[in-house]
Amino acid sequence: MNYFIIFFVILTAALCPTLSLEIKNGTLRIELIRQKTTREEHLNAPSLKEYGVNFDWFYKKHHGGNRTNDSIALYRYLDNEFYGKVVIGHPGQTLNVAFDTAWSLSWVLSSKCNEWKSIGCWLHNRYDHTKSSEYKKDNRPYVANEGKYNLTGFYSYDNFSIAHSNATAQSFVEMVTVPWTFLFNKIDGVLGLGMKTDSYNPFFYTLLAQKKIQNPIFSIYLNRDRQSNKGGNILLGFVEPKHIHVTNKVPDPITYLAVDAGQYWKFTMDRVEIVYSSKSNYTLCPNGCKVIADTSTNTIVGPQADIDKIHDDIKAKNIFLNRYSVDCETVNKLPKIDFILGGQPFRLEGSEYIIKMSYMSFTVCLSSFVPTATPSETGLWVLGGAFLSEYYSIYDVFNKKIGFVKAA
Repeated sequence: MNYFIIFFVILTAALCPTLSLEIKNGTLRIELIRQKTTREEHLNAPSLKEYGVNFDWFYKKHHGGNRTNDSIALYRYLDNEFYGKVVIGHPGQTLNVAFDTAWSLSWVLSSKCNEWKSIGCWLHNRYDHTKSSEYKKDNRPYVANEGKYNLTGFYSYDNFSIAHSNATAQSFVEMVTVPWTFLFNKIDGVLGLGMKTDSYNPFFYTLLAQKKIQNPIFSIYLNRDRQSNKGGNILLGFVEPKHIHVTNKVPDPITYLAVDAGQYWKFTMDRVEIVYSSKSNYTLCPNGCKVIADTSTNTIVGPQADIDKIHDDIKAKNIFLNRYSVDCETVNKLPKIDFILGGQPFRLEGSEYIIKMSYMSFTVCLSSFVPTATPSETGLWVLGGAFLSEYYSIYDVFNKKIGFVKAA
């Protein structure tokens, strides 16, 4: 028996050089750490993951051999934008899109977008339906009038593939004009995760109808590490327990809120409190206000007067395009902001609502708070990445409710 143990240890060391040995009370304990095979190393190579291709799912067991859920990798751009990859048509054309809970419609820039007439099309990938064998013509016009933020285009059909799932003949818009400010965006379009309100089937509803995803629920985890370009994950069909904060070995409870009828994930917020100390605070929207969850941006939008009050209190200065900055030395001393949802406080510290951006020796600390800029946002609060990166969000399509919990 002793010779067998010695032989086993030598053989194990040869096959798996990463191990630890412990001899205690005459008992030999061996901790093994599994090495990746050459095939695994190749499939999970950084060059593939950089484009959103991740084969982790391949090694997991799935009931019945068919996938009923999916996970989409998100990336962060300049700590201000979250995007993922979508492949449209056959052969596939890859574009960067925002997986946006504030849009029901999916749209991408069209090859018909003339950069000389619409500067916002510059430096972007554009979808060319003449190169796709799966393209189907619709051609109905589309116009979105949002004050200065106007978009025009036309409807089309094609196959959309994300991660390991695909939606066949998804209806979407090919945009031919976009605002000039789109020039500064990383995204080439939007994959809408908003609610279904009419005959148009948003992307997630198409996946459900085609039985690509089983459970009518998705959740969004945004990575809080601002130094990483990994933005998080869109989890289709399930809630991931590892993203939920644990207190005393017990997962924190999820606070669910009813969602209003309409395309947005819109719900009621009790109030907002600027907390100066344990005995001093100031209340915004004291009678409650409507809120939208928006995964496409890192900002928090609110009524002009409320945002002005916050910026006055944190001594922020307007530097460009309604973006405000603060003295970086004061970030840890700034008041806390509590968003009261379902009677529960969801707190942001100064370091969580201030975006620190650096270029070489230059550093600026931007406020995540931005005043309302479009007609559809009038009177609303919009909770973007600054809030959603701190709180894991769950979107229950069937029961029309949204959930929040402290992110792990």
